[in-house]
Amino acid sequence: MCGAHVRAIGWPVEMNGRTWTDAELARLRLEGLDQLNRLLSGEATEKDAAEFTAWRGQSPAHEAAFRSALRLRQVVRVAEGVEKPSSIGIVDNVVDLAQARSGRLSRRAFIGGSVAASVAGGLLFVGRSIDMVPSLAELNAKYRTGTGERLLVRLDDGATVLLNTRTSLNLRGDLPMPTVELVSGEAVLTSGRSGTAALVAGKGTSIGKNGQFSARHTPDETCITCLSGEVEVDWPGERRRLLASEEVRYSDRSIGAVTTQANTAALTAWQSGTLIFQDMPMRQVIDEINRYRPGRIVLTNNALATRRLSGTYNINRLDDFFSQAELAVGATITRLPGSVVILS
Repeated sequence: MCGAHVRAIGWPVEMNGRTWTDAELARLRLEGLDQLNRLLSGEATEKDAAEFTAWRGQSPAHEAAFRSALRLRQVVRVAEGVEKPSSIGIVDNVVDLAQARSGRLSRRAFIGGSVAASVAGGLLFVGRSIDMVPSLAELNAKYRTGTGERLLVRLDDGATVLLNTRTSLNLRGDLPMPTVELVSGEAVLTSGRSGTAALVAGKGTSIGKNGQFSARHTPDETCITCLSGEVEVDWPGERRRLLASEEVRYSDRSIGAVTTQANTAALTAWQSGTLIFQDMPMRQVIDEINRYRPGRIVLTNNALATRRLSGTYNINRLDDFFSQAELAVGATITRLPGSVVILS
């Protein structure tokens, strides 16, 4: 298997002398959501309440994870019309609240028919695919970045792979060259001294030769873009050859034709901490910003979804987008707890 050295790009979180990584905080958020779900299920016992109290008291990070879960539960209940917006706030006596509800509490009170947990930003929407719980493969990946984090992994032979935000990656040793598997997210692979390096994503294997290429992999589609040199993309029964500024998209069902003149400057701007949008529908702009920004932006006005925007934003100041949305398209901005923003 290829060896690797890692350099993290981003900032850890320190609480009471303990440094927490993004991955550890993400797991705590999942635990907090699971604890709250069980506590308010209508079937919680005194033992469950005691275990919850013990879990919550383990550290300030555990307490913060619980409070985040509680805020988000309330946001979801407001979105589903169960509570009024004015009711959003922190409920400190949730254990007493759960014990007082001796009757069966519908799971809709926390999850609902269209709600599940999201680690990255912490919002809970499922039916409309606003965000999802990381898959088991993502959680078990050797390398994984959180929201707004980047990670540089040095491979054998001098090859490197740079992981963008919310990206999961494994190392592979089944090819005679440095090889990685992109489980999800986005990465840039640079070939080493031998001139070749490979990336596996979905059903495709891409081999870069004497240069760099970008790969973005989602459950629905994989996009491979040649930045320099050339890339050979092998898909079951098909092969595509890419030169600089050419790209190809494929899924589990098919692979498309090679397209030319990809905007590689905008595609890789994230490496320098910038997002560039050129005449892009607002829905896509918001989807992209949500990858980098903690919390969640929710677009509730369908008429605005297709309005096209152009702009350049610093990843560390993505809330600047809201001013443009107000001025350019007349969007109404409503801020909720948990860095949740509603655009209507």
